[in-house]
This record gives sequence, structure tokens and C-alpha cells, in this order.
Amino acid sequence: MSSGVSGGKLGALQPLAKTPSQKEHSPSKEHPPSTALRISPASSAGAPEVHSAGTPDPTSARTARPPSKSAPTSKPPSRPVSVHSQQSDSGQKFTLKDLNKLLGGPKLVRKSSARSTASSKKSDSDHDRKSTAGESTASLLKKYGVCEKVAIGKGATSVVRLAHKWDRSEEKLYAVKEFRKRRKNETEKEYVKKLTAEFCISSTLHHVNVVETVDLVQDENQHWCEVMEFCPGGDLYAAIKRGGMSPSEVECCFKQILTGIQYLHNQGVAHRDIKPENLFFDTKGHLKIGDYGASTVYRLPWETTVHMSTGLCGSEPYIAPEQFLGKPYDARLVDIWACGVVYYCLHFQELPWTVAQPTDHLFAAYVSACQTQSSCPPTINNLSPRACRPVIRRMLEPNPKQRALIDELINHSWVQSIEVCHSSSKPSHVHVNARAMAQAQIQIVS
Repeated sequence: MSSGVSGGKLGALQPLAKTPSQKEHSPSKEHPPSTALRISPASSAGAPEVHSAGTPDPTSARTARPPSKSAPTSKPPSRPVSVHSQQSDSGQKFTLKDLNKLLGGPKLVRKSSARSTASSKKSDSDHDRKSTAGESTASLLKKYGVCEKVAIGKGATSVVRLAHKWDRSEEKLYAVKEFRKRRKNETEKEYVKKLTAEFCISSTLHHVNVVETVDLVQDENQHWCEVMEFCPGGDLYAAIKRGGMSPSEVECCFKQILTGIQYLHNQGVAHRDIKPENLFFDTKGHLKIGDYGASTVYRLPWETTVHMSTGLCGSEPYIAPEQFLGKPYDARLVDIWACGVVYYCLHFQELPWTVAQPTDHLFAAYVSACQTQSSCPPTINNLSPRACRPVIRRMLEPNPKQRALIDELINHSWVQSIEVCHSSSKPSHVHVNARAMAQAQIQIVS
């Protein structure tokens, strides 16, 4: 923390805001992002992201860096709950009428909607001029229905739309992520490889805390689309910014994130872009990890060796310090670090620092405190409950060689004691997004 932190009191914190995901890039070709690369929340829709060849193309949406220290403390945002369309794994289905109730009113308007609508109108006219459609096009229309013209999510490399189809007298909703068009300097092989890399990973993952990936097809305009389940509860970022989360709700969210990460790591997959914007609620209190554009396979099923990862990816406030060094790193520990930052955000509605580099005075003060204090530094010592502090300290260990792995965290007595709402017959809390949907009188269609 900064020099202004003393006596266990918090100094100036970074207000929680959407943060730009950085697509992975090769350290030999690109420099780690500095403060000059950060953008304001107003310009987040088209945020540039950094890549490295041979890795999945991240599709993280709705991100922007935290504002400066002089910005006012975070308050519930005026923007609505972001609806990253996915369908509940527990078999719950929503009608389009229900979704209109949830999203009705001026809060539905997004800055990118006009462009998305115009693009769709152009696509419709292009479709009228086409006499034939490919087999994959028929698959998208017949299996998942027609996509809405207005985008419900938008990132630097993709647009997410809602697809709905009547099936045996009930309406099914899906999220359809439409990827960008092929660039002029890309071969068809390179383009398809980038788009399918994310699908090849996410389609193999099946867990209650993981967003389900259903299919990869082309639409009538030959755009590649990834079909996902629909999570109508919005993302964790919206829940944090709305405020009012109880301690038991915060802990429930945290444990579900760790449980999802444990599953990913057991499958040999590291996410590498864990942040509130990539965590989504269904209607039963399940919190699901989504957006696998930056993910990597660090161990194949038949292997025991952990392969090191390279490249800078993720969103600045959540990126682990070792990623900025330009050297190979253990991608599992990158996820652990990001989860620790997310817990801090859940508790304070603030970010502990802007970026985990020595140039950030808040992070520099934190590292100094970690090196000189035997107990938890002030950044962590202000967290509650007290039992969480050693866990978060192990997660936010600046030295990756001393950072905890997921099994150690899951087995900690504090984590074990946390009640997960969907696992309890009489939970002690209700998630903010679930309450919002109840107020909107959303009806579950069984």
C-alpha cells in the first residue's frame, strides 16, 4: 500500500472499474503495458488488446481501467447489469418475454448497440442477396434459432447476441458470440486456428461453476459463432458495483470461484483472465467462469509435467507481477493471484492497485510490507473475517514460488467453512443479481 497507510488503516485505493483485457503477446515483441496504455471507462468498448501467436484469441468484453486516485469512491453504477448471454446448466429456461422484463427500460441501452444494430441490418440485406447458405449456417438457424439484432455484449474481437428458438412448446435462449472477420493480413488457416483455439478448450469443460460452451458454427454471413449457455443473472462486476453484498454472499462467491478454478486446473487448463467481468450468475446462485479467450493448456491429460506459459494476457489490475517480467511462468499461479484481487474487490468495492508493477506506488508499498512484516501487510490486514487473511496473503504472494496452489486454498479451514447457497436447503443469503431478477418478476420456465 502507499506510504499513507499506517496503523492498519487503508490509504488511497483505486476505485473498481471495468479493466481492459490484454490479449497475450510475445514479450520479445511487445513491452508490458504501462500507465500510458490504460484507457478510461468511456472508451472501453473498443479497448485494444494484446496477443501472442499460437494462443487463443481472448474475447473479453466491457472492460476499462480504474480511474485515478482522485476519482470519487465507487458507487453503484448507473449502467445496468451486463447480460452475458448464457443458459443455465441446471435446466432452467427463460422466455424472450422474461428477458424483456429483465432488460426493459433505458438501462438496456449500450454505447455499442447502435453499431451492432446497423451491422445486423447490413447483414440482413447481404443475406437477401445470397441464394444459398452453407451447411453450418443451417445448423445455426435450425439448432439455435435467430439472433437478436441488438448486441447484449461487445468486446474488441467479438459481439454477443441473444438467440432464441421454440422447441416442443418452450423457448430456449442461447448466447451466440460472433467473432470478428478475418483480417487482410491473415490467412484463412491462421484465422480459423485463432477462433477455434478458444472453442477447443471451453467445449471440453463441464462444471457447475463453468459457463457451458455448446457449439461452433457459421451464420448466414459466414461469420464464425460460438454458442454458449445463457446466464441471465449478469456478471459479478455489476453485483459488486451495485453494492449491498452481505459477508456471506461475498464468501459464497469467492468459494465458487475457487471451486471453478480447481476444476479447471484439474483439467490442465488455466484461465489467465479471471476478473469480475468474466464471472456470471445464473438464477440459482451459481457463479460461473466464462470467456476462455486467454486460456491455455498447461498439462495434457496423460502428462504429469506442468508446462510453463509465456506472454502477457489478462486485465492490468488482476495480472500477476511475474507476467510483466517477460519470462516463462506457471499459469496456475496467475489464476490464484487474480482470484485474490477479486476477493479484495468483493470486500472493498475497490482495487488494491492499478497494476502490479514497481511503478505503481500502491503495489510497491504492498511488496515492501510483505518483505518487512512478519504479519499480513495493511492491504490484507483490513480484510474480514480475520480467518480470511492468511488465505488471501498466500494468494497475493508477490513471489510466485511461494504462492499457494488451488488445493491448499480449497482445503483451508476458512474456505471449508463457507456456505455455498445452492448447496444449502436453507441458505443464509440471496445473491444481489437473483434479487434483481425477482424484483423484475422473472418467471422460470421448467
